[in-house]
Amino acid sequence: MEDKTKRGLTVKETSIDEKLNVKADKGMIHDMDGIGHWVPIRWYFSKTSYDLSQVMTHAEAMEKKYAELRELTCPEDND
Repeated sequence: MEDKTKRGLTVKETSIDEKLNVKADKGMIHDMDGIGHWVPIRWYFSKTSYDLSQVMTHAEAMEKKYAELRELTCPEDND
């Protein structure tokens, strides 16, 4: 599963994602204070351990999070 909002972010390491406990490619982003944060770019769900519905649950949760962020930061102009 890939997070398309991280498109263009260079993969710096591959390790276990702490939240989902699966192998993930990660990149580094920096906040306004210059502090670096590792963020997952794509996750590798083993077909033997996860079925499509389980992966879709994670994908839908990620989509919901980004939809809420978009609404918060860019509300539609109702005029």
